[in-house]
Amino acid sequence: MRKYSDEISQSIGSLKGVGEKTKSLLSEIGITSLFDLLSYPPIDLIDKTEIDNIDDVNNGDSVVISGEIIKAIKTKGYKPNYILMIQSASGIFYIRFIHKIIVFMNLQKGMSIRVSGTAILKGKKLEFIHPEVEVFKDSSSLANIIPKYSLRGRVSQSKIRKLIRQAFSTFSKNYEFTCLDDYFNEEFNSMSLLKALKKLHFPDGNYSDAINEYILARQRLAFEEIYLHKHEFLKTIVKYNSKPSFELKINKESMNSFYLSLPFQLTDGQLSAIDRISISIRDKAPSKVLIQGDVGCGKTLVAILACYQALSNNHQCLVLVPTEVLCSQHFITFTEYLGKYGKIEMVSGKSTKAEKESIKRELYDGKISILIGTHALLYGNYKFKSLAIVIIDEQHKFGVKQREKISSEYEKQPHLIYMSATPIPRTLALVLYENMNYITISDKPSNREIIKTTVYDDDSRKKIYDKVAEHLKDGMQVYWVCTRIEDTEDTDKQSVNVFSNTIKKIYPSYKIKILHGKLFSEEKIRIINDFRSGKIDILVSTSVIEVGIDCPNANCLVIENAELFGLAQLHQLRGRVGRGLVNGYCYLVHSRKATSESIEKLEYLEKHHSGFDVAEYDLKTRGTGTYLGSKQSGMPDNYRISTINDIMDNISYIKNFKFELSSAKIRELKKRWKIKSINEIQL
Repeated sequence: MRKYSDEISQSIGSLKGVGEKTKSLLSEIGITSLFDLLSYPPIDLIDKTEIDNIDDVNNGDSVVISGEIIKAIKTKGYKPNYILMIQSASGIFYIRFIHKIIVFMNLQKGMSIRVSGTAILKGKKLEFIHPEVEVFKDSSSLANIIPKYSLRGRVSQSKIRKLIRQAFSTFSKNYEFTCLDDYFNEEFNSMSLLKALKKLHFPDGNYSDAINEYILARQRLAFEEIYLHKHEFLKTIVKYNSKPSFELKINKESMNSFYLSLPFQLTDGQLSAIDRISISIRDKAPSKVLIQGDVGCGKTLVAILACYQALSNNHQCLVLVPTEVLCSQHFITFTEYLGKYGKIEMVSGKSTKAEKESIKRELYDGKISILIGTHALLYGNYKFKSLAIVIIDEQHKFGVKQREKISSEYEKQPHLIYMSATPIPRTLALVLYENMNYITISDKPSNREIIKTTVYDDDSRKKIYDKVAEHLKDGMQVYWVCTRIEDTEDTDKQSVNVFSNTIKKIYPSYKIKILHGKLFSEEKIRIINDFRSGKIDILVSTSVIEVGIDCPNANCLVIENAELFGLAQLHQLRGRVGRGLVNGYCYLVHSRKATSESIEKLEYLEKHHSGFDVAEYDLKTRGTGTYLGSKQSGMPDNYRISTINDIMDNISYIKNFKFELSSAKIRELKKRWKIKSINEIQL
């Protein structure tokens, strides 16, 4: 007799009805083992309670009804239909199949079937077109609540249910309570894995009770998955802390002197963040700090002050950014504030081989204090003499492998400081997993006014053109964002190349340039510098301006087809304006095809200006909002089942997880869940 863990881990190929083709199709949706199959939760539970009377059905109703096929007809002609006449307890109704009819021609006179579909009334005649059909011999064997799975057309609902029933039978025969069953039951009063899988796939009782049991069952699976992921995260903390870091102590007089040299006053949020970072990097234990803050809150200056602390101790810093545009921007900013304290260099795509070699030599000799570049730096063999701080801007753009590469080559771990302007779910996950010190900057510099945001439909284009003209007459500059570079057949979607020609005709006396991701990095940087210096009045661009462009004289942003962008991205984009002494204006233009939900999303931005509020609203609206439904967007790809809601709704449980299982048991469970080593996970 095989052990239980082996049985549940065996290939789905061991099930009857799973040949190579089915096996391949299931693997496309992540199902390769019996456990994968059993832990694949339904996205919905369908109430199959039948109607009492055909006469009560209205057109468009979702209906469940059973009966006996009394007639089956294949019509003649070029595109024949297959029509069934069914006698139910309360009258006659019809089913029509209009394509791929050969698949349904096994439904013949005399069969008993249950039908689920949308009612179509033609006078008093009730018809269904391509409904779900179940054949049965004994109506008492029919379940009233049926699970529905997200299968993306790979296999049928009926087939997946049959396979799950087989797998559950195999699993349940020799089931023994696991250590996690005991633990979750004792600590959180949670059901066993066996019961959870039964309640997920074989709901019973009334519909309301079945939904409640589904939620608890799903929670049990999510607990196990999150528990194992958290264990993996905690392992990385131990690994990271195994090497000492640098004690970057600094006296208050030195910091106060730096504060006084700034041309502006720091906000309370910035001062608090600097104090917390300063404390965390004074210790020889390596620190991981995550700075979250809204666009325009001054995160970069906080990072600069951390670097100042390293430079004051004669150590070096590395600043990593996701794009060359942001790299150029940071080089200017860091040089402005720290240039007199040490040599600052930048490595970009336009750096020659000789320049790169020179930078490598000076870096190794300790002559360069701060190096700024994209993640390509990690693969260029750049060796530091004394790397004390690594700053990663827009931290979610970097994978774990890249981050680990930063610190693996040195005897001492550098302190890591991550910065993100978008409170994204993966960042939330990192914080919940206690993997780093979390610092939020909630305020903004006093000279930053709220950006006035207005939503317009495509028919209000004349108003938009007039408003932009007013900003241009006042000597201001304009960003005009489109969703694509080239034009397509879809005339509702504006493109940079075509729309820029339209803009040139409307504003013939103004200098207009285009910017997009396909331009060479050197060209992009030149255009951005020209825009910053006032040589360009209107910059027609893709969302490439989302990060790293700071032009104080740009106070107007127009976003075409705004309904196609995510809320967080729109908020990030509007953070490009209002960065100087003049109020910023953002005009969100949606096409005629925009749905009411999309327009409501845009209108939310008219009234809300905090990135944290926007992120919370975005989380609620783009996720399912409930436990039933497909996996929510924004969750790391390495989570198979758990959603943001699972984390948000169970924070207190997650924070109290205890890890007392043997390493062998943990390894076995991680293998079953296919949880990879942390350095293979893209966060």
